Amino acid sequence: MYPDQKQLLAFQKTNVDALQAFSSAVFAATEKLSRLSIETTRGFMQDSADVAHALLSAKDPEELAKLANAASQPAAEKLAAYSKSAYSIASATGAELGRIFEAQITEGNRKLADMIDAAAKTAPAGSEQAISMLKSSLSVANTAFDAVTKATRQASATAETNIAAAVAAATDAARLKKAA
Repeated sequence: MYPDQKQLLAFQKTNVDALQAFSSAVFAATEKLSRLSIETTRGFMQDSADVAHALLSAKDPEELAKLANAASQPAAEKLAAYSKSAYSIASATGAELGRIFEAQITEGNRKLADMIDAAAKTAPAGSEQAISMLKSSLSVANTAFDAVTKATRQASATAETNIAAAVAAATDAARLKKAA
């Protein structure tokens, strides 16, 4: 009725593998976000220096205002591109972590169902109702997990659509302002 040592070791190995995959995904995302931030910051610093040189070379207040206005447009576009890239990294990482978590839950539930079946074979007479209740509880938990997973995917897709629309609107607004 109780799981043997091999089952427990296999279960622990699965957990360690899942933790390793989870950690690797988070580390890779952190690395990508750090690289993106460094490259973006380097670009902004260079742009700021170029703008400062241009502003210092302005011959009159009108030229100064024109240069200052022109300098703000590329920065807005770069900020929108940074936001889009950062969201893309976060979204991909979230999806990967979701797959890892879902696989872990699925495998854990399969193993739990196998343990319940093994326990049912060696259970004393009269315990059929308790075993049935355990199987029913596992089924209800799986159904709830599937519903939460589906709702999370829908919310993520909606958020992704909204963020893409916001970035597009900000980019379009910056282009319109630049054209004006």
